[in-house]
This record gives sequence, C-alpha cells and structure tokens, in this order.
Amino acid sequence: MTKNDFIVIKRIVYNAGEKLKVWSTENFHVNSKKSRTDLVTDVDYQIQEYLIEEINKSFPNSLFLAEESGLTQTPDKNEYWVIDPIDGTVNFSRGLPEHCISVAYVENKEPTIGIIYSPFMNLFYSATKNNGAYLNDERLRPNWAKNFEDAMISLGNERGNTYKYFKALEEKVMRIRLFGTAALQIAYVASGFLDAFISIRSHPWDVAAGHLILEEAGGEIVDINGKNANIFQADALYCNPYIIQDLLNNLKNIQKFQ
Repeated sequence: MTKNDFIVIKRIVYNAGEKLKVWSTENFHVNSKKSRTDLVTDVDYQIQEYLIEEINKSFPNSLFLAEESGLTQTPDKNEYWVIDPIDGTVNFSRGLPEHCISVAYVENKEPTIGIIYSPFMNLFYSATKNNGAYLNDERLRPNWAKNFEDAMISLGNERGNTYKYFKALEEKVMRIRLFGTAALQIAYVASGFLDAFISIRSHPWDVAAGHLILEEAGGEIVDINGKNANIFQADALYCNPYIIQDLLNNLKNIQKFQ
C-alpha cells in the first residue's frame, strides 16, 4: 500500500461516516443476531456494503473479513481488509454518539493500515505501519499515567464475567469505564484518554484498526500471560506500557483466564 492508497482509503472511510450521519436520521430497523443483546441495524449493512463497493472500485479484487453479510471467515490469502461498519451498534441504535467505523488492511496477519472514524464526535484516527498514529491529522503523543493507582481502565462486556474485572481492579485504579465499543476504547488508550482497555470476547473486526493505532502510539498489546497478542485473540490487554505489569498482576487470578 502506498501513501496515495492511504489517502484514498481515508477518504472512503470519511465518506462512509458522512453517510452514517445521514442514514441515522432515517427510520431504520434494529434486529437481533445470535441473541437479543447482539444487535444489527439496516445501517450496519448499508455502511458495510458502501465500504466494500468503494474499496473494490479503488482496489479491485479485494478480499474482506467483516462483521456482517457472511464475511466473518478469514480469507485464505495474505492480504485483505477487515471491516466493522458500526462498532458499538447498541449505542448507535439508542442514539449514543459513542460508535465508530473501523477499517484495517492486514498483510500476513498484521494490520498495516488502521482507521477508526467516529463521525458524531468528529474523531478520525489513522495509522500506517511504522509511520505513527494520528487523531484528526495530529500526531498522537499520549500522556499516560505512570502509576497504576492513577490509571483509567476500560472493559469489554461479557455477561457473567465483567464483574470479575471490577472486583479485581476497582480499588486499585482511578476509575473503570465501559463505553460499548472496543475500537474506540483502544483508540482512547492510544490518545491517552485511557490507560488500558481489557478486551473480552472481541473479534478481529473489533480490534484490527485499533491494534495498529495503539502500537504506533507506543502502546502494548499482550495476552493474560504478558505475551504479544494478535488481532485474532478474543481476550487481550491494550495498554499503556507503564502499568502493564501491574495490570497483569491484578488479573492473573480471574477465573475466566484460568
């Protein structure tokens, strides 16, 4: 992928976000997928269709790993796009602005382009491999907490397990937050708004773009054993490097990981 290619995909994602603003004002249906808490809207499908169509115009014969429309199997090639048309669909369905479009380009299982756009909050994150991470075209230089007790931590959500993280951490850190969108929470760590995001049951389309953005901002992504984690690991820590060991120490006895 060239610099011009990066400019093209940024424009495509930005335009998708502008369409999301328009389509959100129209009547749309909210449906359940695997369970009543796993929602999808007409707009999810519309945004994904738009992204795939526009990407294929500029990058013919592209392959896709995406949340909707039967594209959830990893392609058997080394290069493909990873798309979450709306990460935070439940938030979107209720009119909360905390949702985003997430697009990554993956080569040999590693994201080399990452873009996260939250159009209602005017947050446009972007990164390419070895070239830094940006928010609204300003280089990210996060001012992270140096001490665990000053840290702001955010969590994914899994029924029957989320409380375990609160129990392990709530008296050890400054605050714990749940925003309902993995992609944005990882981007918030990259910004320094948060110091860590604990991914619980995430999919590649939730985390691929954020994975690169955080790496390029100087963050670390590890599994519960402290080993480097990739985009295919459902449970991982997206973290400020100053507090990573304290976080690992405080999570090691959580039953979910045993």
